[in-house]
Amino acid sequence: MNVSVVEEFKRSWVTSTIGIILFFCGLWLLTWNEGRAVNHANSLDEAFNNVITINAFDKIQPEFEGRLVHINGPISTSEPLTEPDYGISIQAVKLKRRVQMYQWIEERTPSDYSNIDTVGHFEKTEDSHYYYVTEWRDKLVDSSNFYFRHGHENPFNELKQKFVNYEEVTGDERPERSDIKLHMGIYYHCDDVWNPEVGDIRVQFYYAGLIGEEVSIIGMQKDGVIVPYLTSKGHQILLLRHGILTVSQMFTEEHKDARIETWKLRGAGVAVLYASSICLTRLIRLLMLRSTILRSMALSESGSKCSFAVSLSVSLLIMSTAWIVYRPWLGAALLMAAFSPFIYSTLVLVKMVLILFCAVFLL
Repeated sequence: MNVSVVEEFKRSWVTSTIGIILFFCGLWLLTWNEGRAVNHANSLDEAFNNVITINAFDKIQPEFEGRLVHINGPISTSEPLTEPDYGISIQAVKLKRRVQMYQWIEERTPSDYSNIDTVGHFEKTEDSHYYYVTEWRDKLVDSSNFYFRHGHENPFNELKQKFVNYEEVTGDERPERSDIKLHMGIYYHCDDVWNPEVGDIRVQFYYAGLIGEEVSIIGMQKDGVIVPYLTSKGHQILLLRHGILTVSQMFTEEHKDARIETWKLRGAGVAVLYASSICLTRLIRLLMLRSTILRSMALSESGSKCSFAVSLSVSLLIMSTAWIVYRPWLGAALLMAAFSPFIYSTLVLVKMVLILFCAVFLL
């Protein structure tokens, strides 16, 4: 019995609707990702063509004002970053502090029970068990929302200020204050490191950009400092890499990182389209059976293979559309790959026609 597309949609309207929603989500994700990738690559190429290398040890040259420049050399800072309360002093670009408080944490475990009432019917009852444990947390947990608040109170407003501006450094000096204890690189504000109480605080430090480390930077020179460079596409270019790298090496690394990020989102987009095609398998197969060219593919391959072929073709078609202008050869290759299932089906159809022709001719 021949089933129309409308009838098939009515039969599986729930999965079909989900499939259509997923299809447009995957379509949007791939379109946005490819457009972003093309614009980013174009911006990097524009920056690469405009950048000039200057000597970091020379005096600031006014003629490079507003230009995209490349410099490299060791990090130097005028004054050390300090935390007097903890006896920390380090010459670095960035000092970050992480503050944690020992607090009550509520854990909820849902449970379902089935009881028999007086009539003999089953009644389902939902219940929850609450457990309370103490842990070190970065943010203040509001104990006023606990189910059992008595005996599980966390500090309130008076200590909230200790949880702002945590920025990262490491120090190994012993603090002079007696109420601060150093253990395993962590500073504890408590009486007993091994048996902390609720409300006790611990602080950990990290640093970045230690003096003397060699770095390479690309950015715009403005008023004696390096700031982001705005390309014609609206992208901000401000690159920093560890080590002494040339302009070519820095942009090669940046393109590599951009490709990795693009492929992650591509994989997510293809996965969403594949999930969409799985939901729409029956509709896709029905449409393919009505096509002379695609019928052989629908008959010879399983539903999952057809779904994967369709999702991959749509993905490659979107990629090729985005790249065809910027990199024609890449766009053309992706376009050919997108149509490969249709080319395969056409070749199978031609092969079948030739076999039939030969059979008729031999008879």
